[in-house]
Amino acid sequence: MPDSDEWLGSALAYRPTVYEYCQLALRPTLDQAAAERMGEILQRAEAEPLLNFLIDEADGLVARLQPCLGPQNLHQQQRRLQAAIDTLWVNELLTACGPCSRPSP
Repeated sequence: MPDSDEWLGSALAYRPTVYEYCQLALRPTLDQAAAERMGEILQRAEAEPLLNFLIDEADGLVARLQPCLGPQNLHQQQRRLQAAIDTLWVNELLTACGPCSRPSP
């Protein structure tokens, strides 16, 4: 089982990929290149359990943001999504680390 430092490093390494996935997922349509990129991300997630978990969590966030999105609101929602992802990362990392022992003064 990986320790918390390895988990943190892996989670942080996936952050740009998860954010890119969310941006693609929030688009009303995908051109060929975007669809291929989405496929690459999903294929990679099938092979990497932590990325798969993070993509699943991102899908929940995207689903809440998706209804009735117009082009005017898309950029604003993407900023909100990035803030939510940032919060999710912090919460997951704190949960994974559990109670950390601190040195005595």
